[in-house]
Amino acid sequence: MNIGIIGLGLIGGSMGLNLRKSNFAHSVFGMDANPTNASHAVKLGIVDKILPLEDLLLESNIIILSIPVDAIQKILPNILNKISNSSVVLDTGSTKQDLCKSILHHPQRRRFVATHPIAGIEHSGPMFADSDLFLKKNCIICDAQFSDGEALSLVKQIYSTMKMRIIHTTSEEHDLYISYISHLPHVLSFSLARTILKKFFKKEKIVNTMMGSGLYSTIRLAKSNPKTWLPIFASNRNNMIQAINGYIHVLEEFRYYLLNKKFHEIFHYLKKANSIKDKKYV
Repeated sequence: MNIGIIGLGLIGGSMGLNLRKSNFAHSVFGMDANPTNASHAVKLGIVDKILPLEDLLLESNIIILSIPVDAIQKILPNILNKISNSSVVLDTGSTKQDLCKSILHHPQRRRFVATHPIAGIEHSGPMFADSDLFLKKNCIICDAQFSDGEALSLVKQIYSTMKMRIIHTTSEEHDLYISYISHLPHVLSFSLARTILKKFFKKEKIVNTMMGSGLYSTIRLAKSNPKTWLPIFASNRNNMIQAINGYIHVLEEFRYYLLNKKFHEIFHYLKKANSIKDKKYV
């Protein structure tokens, strides 16, 4: 089984390492628009060889698209045009509805499986690739009814090899839920970092001296790559607006309690928030 990975950053790189380590793949080929990433991917053992797109499609049984969501939507129709009837294409993007709609009527739609392995960290690039990144994490497969059963089975084998739990949903439901669960936390982290930087401009040394684990854990996501996240926010714009509006409403509720010294209500506000469960207990 030969696998071609387009996009050799954190996710694509980690998949390459895992599928080589597990011997699922006979050979792993790669390509990346960034020559430095491509070079690192070879040196780190993520891929066996870097190939041009045409050669990668010709040599690979499975093609993994692990690039920003806008780039996936742009390149996917062309890839589906060129693959054989036995090839399988999957993506790892964080939004799904626009992508799935864009190729719904493509003749080779059934050779594509829309997936979202939820396993990112704040760092990007092949240097941070980790073969154990996906261990016991969740992978969402969207709109499975539009994929061939054989293609779907093969993609499930890939994620099972990576020791991921597989969840099925529609692309529409995926984008709604993920806007709150993943995308909104990134917005909050970016915004909190901006708030602190704006308030304490030129006083970073003092802030760093006083920074505790609470602040660090909250702004960790603010280190995420803007080139990755801008296309995600744009693609999931409507759901993001809904999520942000909901958060603003709840935040204004807290501000109202403070302004009016309603500390008893604040206690219950906090107590209700305590009911959210850690992922490991869900």
